[in-house]
Amino acid sequence: MRKVFIFLSIIGIAYLFGCIKKKNHKINEGQITYSIEYDSLTLEKIDKKVLPTTLTVRFKDNNTFNSIEALSGAINISIISQPSEERFVTLLKVFNKKLYHDEPYTSEHYPALYCKIPPVVIDSLQENIEYLGFKCKKVRGHYADSPDFNFDIIFTNEIQIEDPNINTPFESVKGVMLVFNLRFNKLNMFLKAQSVEEVSINTNEFQIPSDYKHVDFTTMSELVYLLQQ
Repeated sequence: MRKVFIFLSIIGIAYLFGCIKKKNHKINEGQITYSIEYDSLTLEKIDKKVLPTTLTVRFKDNNTFNSIEALSGAINISIISQPSEERFVTLLKVFNKKLYHDEPYTSEHYPALYCKIPPVVIDSLQENIEYLGFKCKKVRGHYADSPDFNFDIIFTNEIQIEDPNINTPFESVKGVMLVFNLRFNKLNMFLKAQSVEEVSINTNEFQIPSDYKHVDFTTMSELVYLLQQ
């Protein structure tokens, strides 16, 4: 009994002096790692080995760097969003070919990666849930051209990125998505956040790498579309 009392006393002192703290889930810098799954029809047509399996999102000071890759990194598509400069940058690497296109935020315009994706319509019903320790809302949504195909969206405001879905098909979702569906051509990707880490992010990650060559919007969007076939 005495040992139990001493143990509890130590815990109490630790809380008083800040040695043990309750985790603060409101973060503004770090990395989110998502797993990507596919439906059975997709896997019947395409070997899973060539499909992307992970999406990473790094963020700091409202800047974000989204990166998705396939073929063990041989193909990589990334988007840099910089609200302070009101611009998007699309980066595309296909083996040793490295290209980029940068463009300003424009109303009702999506960057090259999303340009052929219709907007997402969000149902009005919301459910409050907890996901990965964050307070979230869960809704059902569908793409504007596919009202019969509904999917879950779980998002939170405790990851502090202002307007995280600006100029994307998910613009109506007012929070950072942790579970959602992403459709490229006929490829449906189901994304679920597996971890959210509060880590230091180098601001250089939001700059265009010096070894990437500039291309126009049409070229970039056509190349991205070809990779979705």
